[in-house]
Amino acid sequence: MSDSEDDNIGDREVAYRLFAAEFDDADYSYSESDDDRSPNYVITPTGARVNRLFAVGVLTAVEEVSDDVLRGRVVDPTGAFVTYAGQYQPDVQAFLERVDTPTFVAMTGKARTFQPEDSDQVFTSVRPESINEVDAETRDRWTVQAAEQTLDRIGTIGTAMTRDTTGDSLEAELQDLGVRASVAAGIPLALSHYETTATYLDAVRDLALDAAQVVAGERDEVDELQASPDERGTVSAMELVDSGVKTTAPMDKPAASESTETDNSQSTATETASSDEASETSVADATAEPESVDSTTATDVSRQTEPETQGDDTGDSTQPQETATDTESETVSEATEPESGESNALSESESATESGVDSPDDLGDFDPDEFELEEETREQVKEEFGTEFQSGTEVGNPGEADIETPDPEPESESDKTKAESSESKTADESESAMEHSDDKPTQKQPDDLQDAVVELMAELDEGDGARKAAVVEEMTGRYTLDADEIETAIQDALMDGECYEPGDGRLKPI
Repeated sequence: MSDSEDDNIGDREVAYRLFAAEFDDADYSYSESDDDRSPNYVITPTGARVNRLFAVGVLTAVEEVSDDVLRGRVVDPTGAFVTYAGQYQPDVQAFLERVDTPTFVAMTGKARTFQPEDSDQVFTSVRPESINEVDAETRDRWTVQAAEQTLDRIGTIGTAMTRDTTGDSLEAELQDLGVRASVAAGIPLALSHYETTATYLDAVRDLALDAAQVVAGERDEVDELQASPDERGTVSAMELVDSGVKTTAPMDKPAASESTETDNSQSTATETASSDEASETSVADATAEPESVDSTTATDVSRQTEPETQGDDTGDSTQPQETATDTESETVSEATEPESGESNALSESESATESGVDSPDDLGDFDPDEFELEEETREQVKEEFGTEFQSGTEVGNPGEADIETPDPEPESESDKTKAESSESKTADESESAMEHSDDKPTQKQPDDLQDAVVELMAELDEGDGARKAAVVEEMTGRYTLDADEIETAIQDALMDGECYEPGDGRLKPI
């Protein structure tokens, strides 16, 4: 059984992106146990613990080593990867037999070292798992990503070189700083075996930057890596850490604390600005409030000046109108009533003045009998107009004046049906909205977002890869995630060698 069959998808090692020049300097491989199924690792001088690697370059040559073994050379900007395909890699072998060179290819495979019996030299090679034809843009993207990962490792191993610990203690310390377990395990082994120096790391850093500049069109080619891993020089590890190289873990934790304090101060400033805006809005609302109170108070005053009627003598036809008027006025009054008693008193005073109603102190002296009609005048009016009344409360019942009073039309069945259906529809919409809002927060979250993204890529693969936009859209539809989280997971999958970009805007799992 082959190693590729032994590796389950869930347990598969991360495929590293590293340059051929560094891989060619590696001469140390080990296995964590004597078990045949235990993965074999190649340790590079910068601390990469490589079981699988992902390389993109130009397939420059294919040659037949024996009757059933082919050898290919895949060249990146810094050097060449050598790969062998035999009877256990039939798909790769068939590809190498039919492909025309030179051509851009993407290759994933197991890292291997080989030392001839009669030689002290150790050779590195890749036993391919898959190989596919790609374009120049894919090669350029891989070059930039490989440069990023290389610079990241240099910053991390530079940080480790400034520590006083070694071996397992250094590994544990790096993990405490947030360094990935595979990198934390590889760095102590690299420092112990290669005695990697800052001079070599500085040369590899220049190599990675040169490769990125070639992609950017700022250089024609990458200078050859001539330094050996243990070469001494004047460069110090602190220069690597402090030279702007992106590191996996920070040198000092106070930096994170300072960043947190900055974020907190920015958050506080934002909250203060929001609070000021809210205060201004509240002041504006409070200023505008008395206007609505004025109109309400005027309504209340006009209601108070209307003649009062006795409920026993009032006919039924007058009740609906009065009730509707009272209800409307009371509703407006309650809706616009200011919260503070001071504002209410001020509004009532202003509204009384605007309505032309004087306060009781300003009414002056008057005789209540001044407006009382004399008996002779009352009799004259009574005979002329037939207004047989004693007061304004004597109002006859409907129909006594021979006036037809139409009965209210009964509500038709269709109106009832429409009203019931409208109420039912509103209730259904409310329940549906509540169910939708309740369901959204309980949508399943993936156990591992990065794995979920890679699995979805395979699911949506159209032969030449899955469209990146489709992956993002499908993930946001399945889970309660935003596009930024999914973009980050895709970038992590690219950096970890779990997928690559066969074309612009497309993703393909490895």
